[in-house]
Amino acid sequence: GLLPGRFELELTTPSLTGTFDAICVVEASSFRLQLFPDVGGKVLDLVVCENTVTADMPGSRYEAKAPLAAAPPHLGLALAALLAELLAPVGPDRVVGERQVAGAGVEVQLRPALGSGSVTARLSAVGTIDSYAIQVGWIEFVCTAAGEIRGRGVAGQLRRVGG
Repeated sequence: GLLPGRFELELTTPSLTGTFDAICVVEASSFRLQLFPDVGGKVLDLVVCENTVTADMPGSRYEAKAPLAAAPPHLGLALAALLAELLAPVGPDRVVGERQVAGAGVEVQLRPALGSGSVTARLSAVGTIDSYAIQVGWIEFVCTAAGEIRGRGVAGQLRRVGG
């Protein structure tokens, strides 16, 4: 329910820490995320196309080309993988496998929206997604339905603007 549009993204990473206003724009074969602090200019401009992830930050540029599993780890790649999953519909064509988890519902292995890595969605008893476990290259993290992001070297929260 947050994407596309405006939301708030709180991050704690080695390369970027703070609470940012986020703008996400989706086009036919790409999407773009821009992060702005309370004061100052843009701190991240992420563009994700069919085979490329580009992240511009003050003083640095990151670019990764498919296959992304071989790409060097970067905050831009983690955000690209997260947003790609949140924007991609989960339909039968993406489901690779399913398993019952004792006391925790069902886990569904999905074909990654970016085409590399692995994605596991944990479903609630009513079939909604409780969380995504995302791995691409050396990056691994979980994003919950409440917007909490946690993994090695990354923590954060997605929030609706004003909420």
